[in-house]
Amino acid sequence: MTDLEIELFNTFVRADGFGKRNAADFPKNSAGDRNFKILAAKIPVIEASGALQTSNVGKQATVSKETALALLLNCMRKINRTARAAGVDNPELAELFRMPHGNGYQKILAAGMAFYTNSEAHEAVLIEYGLPADFRAVLQTLVNALRTATGDKNDAKDSQIGATANIGAEMKEMNDTLRRLRGIVPNIYEDNPTKLGEWASVSHVQSPAQKKKDSEDKPKG
Repeated sequence: MTDLEIELFNTFVRADGFGKRNAADFPKNSAGDRNFKILAAKIPVIEASGALQTSNVGKQATVSKETALALLLNCMRKINRTARAAGVDNPELAELFRMPHGNGYQKILAAGMAFYTNSEAHEAVLIEYGLPADFRAVLQTLVNALRTATGDKNDAKDSQIGATANIGAEMKEMNDTLRRLRGIVPNIYEDNPTKLGEWASVSHVQSPAQKKKDSEDKPKG
C-alpha cells in the first residue's frame, strides 16, 4: 500500500480498537454497533489483500485513486467546515470553499486545486480558526496524489490487479463507514468530553510524513 493508504488504514484500526473498548455503549444492532462491526470485518480483508500487493511490479492506479480521493475529500471537508465557521465574520470564505456536487475524480481534483489556490490569501484566517499550520502543504500533497493516480497506467499482473481493485473497493467502504461513525459517536458521547477527545484523536487521519529533498538530507559545509 502507498503511504496515503497506510495512514488511512491505520485510522481504521484505531477506530476499530475504540469500538471494541467501548462496545457496551453501542447496543446490539444499533447504527454504531453495525458500523464498528463493518470495520472489524474489513480490516483482515485489507491486510490479506495488502500482503498480495507487496509483490507488485507497477503503479497501483486503482487503489491509489480510491484512497487518494477519500483522503482529499476528508481534507477538503475540514477546510469547508472551517471556512463556514470563519465565514460568519468573513462571508466570502464560505463561497470560496464550497464542496463540489458528485464524486467524479476530475471534479474533485479541480475543486481541490481551487481550494489550494483560494486558500493562499486566507491562510492566516483559516489557521486561526483551527486548521493546522501546514494544511496547504497537506492539501497540495493530496491533490498531487490524486492527479498522479488518475494519470497512472496499471501494468501489474492479473493477480496484483485483483488485489489492487479489492483494496480500493474495501477501503472506500471502510472510509464511508468511518464517515458515518464520525456522526454517530459524538452523539453518543455528547456529555463525555473525555470520550469525545479520545474519538477525535483515533479517528483523525494523519498526513504522511513529508520526505526531505536530497539537498536537505546532505550535510552542509
